[in-house]
This record gives sequence, C-alpha cells and structure tokens, in this order.
Amino acid sequence: MGTKILKRLLMMLPVLLLVSVILFFLLKMLPGDAALVAGGEFATDADIERIRASMGLDRSPIAQYFDWMGGMLRGDFGNSLMTGSPIADKLVQRFPATLELALLSMLVAVIIAIPLGIVSAVYRNSAWDTLSSVLSVIGISMPNFWLAMLLIILFSLHLGWLPASGYVPFFEDPLKSLRLMAMPAFSIGASFAAVTMRQTRNALLEVLDQDYMMTAKAKGLPGHLMIWKHALRNALIPVVTVIAMQTGKLFGGAVVAETVFVIPGLGSEIVKSIMNRDYPVTMAMILVVAVIVVLINTLIDILYSFIDPRVGKGA
Repeated sequence: MGTKILKRLLMMLPVLLLVSVILFFLLKMLPGDAALVAGGEFATDADIERIRASMGLDRSPIAQYFDWMGGMLRGDFGNSLMTGSPIADKLVQRFPATLELALLSMLVAVIIAIPLGIVSAVYRNSAWDTLSSVLSVIGISMPNFWLAMLLIILFSLHLGWLPASGYVPFFEDPLKSLRLMAMPAFSIGASFAAVTMRQTRNALLEVLDQDYMMTAKAKGLPGHLMIWKHALRNALIPVVTVIAMQTGKLFGGAVVAETVFVIPGLGSEIVKSIMNRDYPVTMAMILVVAVIVVLINTLIDILYSFIDPRVGKGA
C-alpha cells in the first residue's frame, strides 16, 4: 500500500509541471507590461528599460520561466509589483480565509446532497424525487454571483439575519466567522450539491438494482441497514469521484464569492492582482490553488483503496 501511495504522489509532479508551464505562458500572453506597472505613471523610457532588466523581463520567455520556477521550488514566491511586499506573506495572510470557505462550502454541499440523493433513490419517481430533481436543476443553472446577490438581498437587506460582507478568522470568533461565511459557503455549495446529489441518486439506484441487494431484501434485512451498510458504501466510488472533480470548480466559485462578499482570500487577491497587472502575485496564487486541487484529487484517488479494497488490488 505504501508503494502505491508513493507512486500516486509522484504522479503529481508531471501534472504540476504542465500546469506551471501553461499558467506562465498564458499570463505572458495577456496585454500589459509588468515593468510599466512597477515604474508608475511618470517613469521614463530609460526607467522602464532599467526596471525590465532588473526584473529579468529582457530575457527570453523560457529563461524567465526557469527563473520563476526555480524560485518557486526554493520557496521564493517573489515580491508584489504594486507594493513590493513578499508574496509569501500574502499567501500566509489570505490562505486561511479561502481554506475555511472551501471546507464550509464542501460541508454544505455534502449535507444537502447525500440525504437528498438517498431519498431520491429510495423513493424514485415520487414527489420527493421530483422535488430533488427540480432543486438540482436550479442549483446547476443558477450562477454563483447571482445566487450570492439574492442571498444578500434576502438575508441581509430584508430579513437582517446575516451580515452582507466581511471576514473574521474562525479561531478569533467562531460564531461570527460562521455567520459571515454562511451565505458565501451556500452560494458556492449549492451548485456543488446539485451535481453531487444527482450522482448519489444514480449510483445508489444502480446498486439497489443489483442481485445481491434483491437477495438481502428477500432475506428480510431492514431497509436502513440495506441502505447505509451495503448500498451506500458500494455507491460511494462514483460519488467521491464527482466530489474530487469539482474541487477546481469549488475554488473557481471562491473567486466570485470572495469578491462579492469582500472576503480577503486567495480568490479576491487573484482578481485584484489581474486588474493591477501584478503578474507575480497572480502566478503564485493560481499555482498554489492548482497544487491544492491536484493534491486533493490525488488523496481522493488514494482514498478509493480504503472505500473499496478491490480498487487497491487492481492498482
């Protein structure tokens, strides 16, 4: 098992290398000059050339990539063009907010999706199944930013139950932090839950139609034991796969939610750095998010062996 886990972790390296290459050269293609941003409005042409040389922008794109990647591997994320402050400090300051939002969004999605998916499968073609299907379509169709604005209008402006924006670290004031994160987490988790619920329903229906489930039912095994002990565990593989595949979408939703709800996380910093042409910050933030997404998918792949031992034997 240890060798297989190590092999899966090593498989991350070529994926991350490819992501870094694509990220670097895509951002290089964007309009704007980092030297102009760093030089400011009143910089002369000579100043701009001097800044370009000091930043290594006068070198070939391939040489610039290896310089940037070498710094990343050493843990040197560089400095912001706008403020001159170390990017590593920004990552440390903003990562907790994004992590809290991502975890709460996933928790909201799982709490909604798994029970609704089970109910839809057990009571197929019933009113509950129809209602769940309608809710899932709404969840998939509604954009995150639109749902976020509707939540603000309803729960902040009309009802006054929740604050419209802001952020407090969880360990500083847990209750206030959860109140501030409730609407952002739901705005991201709604579409996440819709897809997961449909997959849970479909996977569970497929398992319930298997011969061994018919045999268990014929032997008089209680319904709740059939669902929780036998059917759900065998249906978890495709459900976990869908959850893993949506982690990238989850962080993409965090970019929107953090901007709308004024949360100082990685997503809002990415938007800010792109608007300011602060490309070193943009590249560092996006690469960190990419590493997290790839790591989560790798850990989910390893988790398969514990959910279903047959997967580990076949690996």
